[in-house]
Amino acid sequence: MAAFFKKPVTGKEHVREAVGSNPAPDQNTKLVELFENRNLIKRELDQVTAERDVLKADVEDLRARHEELQRQLASLEKMLADAERGQSAIIYYRLRAVWDTCRQQLRVLAEDLGSRYEKAERAGFEESSGKERSRRLDELAQQFDKLERDRRNLRNSMADLQKQLSHLQKFWHIRKREKVQLQIDRLTKQFKPIETMKLELLASMDGLRKQKQRVWPGISVASRRTVNLWLLALAQYLYLHFIEYNISEMARSAGTKPVSDVNFGLLHDCLTIGNHVYEVVVKLRADKARPEKLRFRAEYLRRTVTYASDADTIPEESCLDYIPPSSQAAPTIDAEARPAATNVLRLNYWDIQNILLKPLEPAAATEPQAIALAD
Repeated sequence: MAAFFKKPVTGKEHVREAVGSNPAPDQNTKLVELFENRNLIKRELDQVTAERDVLKADVEDLRARHEELQRQLASLEKMLADAERGQSAIIYYRLRAVWDTCRQQLRVLAEDLGSRYEKAERAGFEESSGKERSRRLDELAQQFDKLERDRRNLRNSMADLQKQLSHLQKFWHIRKREKVQLQIDRLTKQFKPIETMKLELLASMDGLRKQKQRVWPGISVASRRTVNLWLLALAQYLYLHFIEYNISEMARSAGTKPVSDVNFGLLHDCLTIGNHVYEVVVKLRADKARPEKLRFRAEYLRRTVTYASDADTIPEESCLDYIPPSSQAAPTIDAEARPAATNVLRLNYWDIQNILLKPLEPAAATEPQAIALAD
């Protein structure tokens, strides 16, 4: 009886039951969102995996460095435990201190001279860039004013011709009317090019105002050469100073080799070397003529060095094979004295190869050109 009295199902209700409560567009939207979330999670997983691989590589590198340092420490402890080899290790680090001190002096000089040239040249570069932009804007403004005057003259000429045409209404003025109308047509055609040029000039002026400041490329080749000559002069000066007791060569061994690869002799020899190092270092600190010696040596190098090309900032190694010593009477270069047959650049004394100012990179040496502007 209950089924008999059940409300009959209409056509719309039958369709709703067949399709379901969720329409198809909602299902498609959820499916798209599901795939987007999957792709996002996959990208994040790939990024995290890449970061993990980088960290793993860093950990392996640190582990290898730690093991190497532990090996060196064990070797050093073994050397220090030996009565004679221990003294050799002590001399090694004293000579290493000489090497590091000389290298630091070169770095300080390079930074000092480089900053001076940078300050002077950067100020000049920015000033010239600003003046060039102002000059170009003035030129464009003058061109725009000229176009405005030309357009005004055209309008005045058109007004005169229109006035003439209004007085030529008789039938016997037909020839004159045609001639005046031809002039009017010619003047009318000149308006469009002028308007086009005005728009181009306005666009160029706007682009020039919005143009970013040119990137300063760095100090010039001439300045880099000057800095490098002073660095070479200092390197030669330090070599000649420490050539006494052959400390220069021993310091180079300490600066370029591990402690386990050098041996400075027996106990007496090491004590003697230590006394010599102290003596020469004291002389270096007491050298009052050092600035003059460096100046004359840098000037001498400026006259004698050669470069492989106009873009090179580091002299050719072949022109530095000999170091003329300073005069005993004055801090000038003594050309008659016997020179030292040592090339501080080729032998990389005091790590000078990594301190000299290199030539500009091609990308940095080429200044960005200004935007093309209509004349």
